Amino acid sequence: MVTGSPGFPDQEAHGRAHATSRRQPESHSTPGGGGTVKREAFLAGVRAALAGGQIPDAPATDPGPLLPDLPAVDKIVRFTESLKAIDGHVHVGDPLRILDEIVERYGPGPFLSWDSDRLPVSGVIERLERAGCSPVDAIVSASADVRRAHQMAYMDVHLGLTGAEAAFAESGSIVVRSGPGRPRMASAIPLIHIALLQTDRIFRSPMHWIMDSRADLASGANVIYITGPSRTADIEQQLTLGVHGPKELHVILI
Repeated sequence: MVTGSPGFPDQEAHGRAHATSRRQPESHSTPGGGGTVKREAFLAGVRAALAGGQIPDAPATDPGPLLPDLPAVDKIVRFTESLKAIDGHVHVGDPLRILDEIVERYGPGPFLSWDSDRLPVSGVIERLERAGCSPVDAIVSASADVRRAHQMAYMDVHLGLTGAEAAFAESGSIVVRSGPGRPRMASAIPLIHIALLQTDRIFRSPMHWIMDSRADLASGANVIYITGPSRTADIEQQLTLGVHGPKELHVILI
């Protein structure tokens, strides 16, 4: 007599088989395959091996970066190649003249900037103003209504002008450290980000920079690595620039 439903095994027999399959094994095969070891004996061997394990001591001295440093000229060349490979722009020459060329190419408009005493070149803010660009205050009011109107003006910001704490030759990245007089929105909101970078601040890698005595990671509100213009490909796997930040990044070497 068939006691189960058609097409299915007997429920009682299936239950017994299922219960049997869930039992913990009492023995394990040895690595050589020649016999078995009881479960408790196997676990006891594991515990003994763990108890006798030794973690090697750390070296007495820091080995430093795994990559050797490069000559200054080579770091500049490699940084330039790396940034151009990710759609960034590198400019060499008089920074004031280069600013004029960028404004002439894209047209004047509102701009956000670090304070003049935080920039490595003097006169750049005045140069943008003479070219027809108007500064936008980065300080946001505590009043909700004033703040809302002020934030709406950020939608029209055309240019952002900042310095750069450091740069990495291997990736073409620049480091922007925010803080008093260095608003982070100057590198995040504008359509075009212009960064002034001193060539002696180009390091081969982040590790080389961190080990440098001039690296200052504690005094800023945050430290941002910027690698080329903003990009995303999470919609239909189509690469799009400028969705979450600047569409163009121009680095002026000084």
